[in-house]
Amino acid sequence: MKKKQVMLELIIMGLVFLFVYTPASKLMKFHEYVLTMKAQPFAPWFSTFLTYAVPTAEILAVILLVLPLTRKTGLYLSLALMTLFTGYIGLVQLNYYGKIPCTCGGFISSLTWNEHLVLNVAIMLLIGLAFWLMGETSVARTNEQNVLG
Repeated sequence: MKKKQVMLELIIMGLVFLFVYTPASKLMKFHEYVLTMKAQPFAPWFSTFLTYAVPTAEILAVILLVLPLTRKTGLYLSLALMTLFTGYIGLVQLNYYGKIPCTCGGFISSLTWNEHLVLNVAIMLLIGLAFWLMGETSVARTNEQNVLG
């Protein structure tokens, strides 16, 4: 396997781990997760919707990422989720909502909002790199097929 393909696979594996770990930790402590979601600065109906939609979207991202035919769609969903989470964290940083609890699961919930922001931006950059690597590796495969003819 070429370096770019290995890098792409490592990024995908990291995203899969992230999007398995975070909903699993939320669902394992579901009662606590529900309480923190209810404490969010949203309308009750929207908090209830998000309680189920967020882990569902994260699990869907995993499914899309592991299937080769839907990997690009999985990257788009991952980028959309990370963009939304990062925007929310940005609003928290600007004190738009006041002080609110983090609804993340596991070790991620122990991060400060600044650390969350840095982590999310880093993940978004990795997703961007994954898109670039997908383009590079598909061009390389096409060139190899043309040479082998």
